[in-house]
Amino acid sequence: MEYLILGLLVLSPMTGYELQQFIRKNLALICSHSAGSVQTALSKLEKDGKVTASEASEGRRRKKIFSITDAGRSAFSSWVAQPMQADKVKNMELSRLFFAGLAQPEERLAAIRDYIRQLKETRGVLWAIREYFQKLDPQELPPGTDWSQVLRFQGYTIQYGIAAADFEIGWYSRLLHELEEQP
Repeated sequence: MEYLILGLLVLSPMTGYELQQFIRKNLALICSHSAGSVQTALSKLEKDGKVTASEASEGRRRKKIFSITDAGRSAFSSWVAQPMQADKVKNMELSRLFFAGLAQPEERLAAIRDYIRQLKETRGVLWAIREYFQKLDPQELPPGTDWSQVLRFQGYTIQYGIAAADFEIGWYSRLLHELEEQP
């Protein structure tokens, strides 16, 4: 969560609420978007000197705007340049499939049908996010960042999510068909 927040703050200073909403709308499939998770990460980052907070007034409301520090940029740059770790990607839901033989046949079928439904919803969310990102014009975003490259790699992440959802939908649909034929 901390590196995700640092990356968002590289793009633009934000309030805790803005960070939470951006994560909820665009990254909820990657990590938690709860206010508690975001605030905990921000507190740690601020304590570690990787972000600073400034107070601003908006009418009667006061808000805390977080910005990344040089130490935060350095930490983020080191993190993002590291190779991705294949052993870090876990799907704990596979443990349910592993033990599905201990459930009643109708329970297994119902669970798989519901999982396929959820995967289709996830794919729909990813399609909507992709459409949103495709409409963004890098020239309309704040200067100082190579937005075309930022959006390019965010697009790759969305493409991966859609492809992964498509794979799982197909795989679980075939499994469902097999189990319907031979419970």
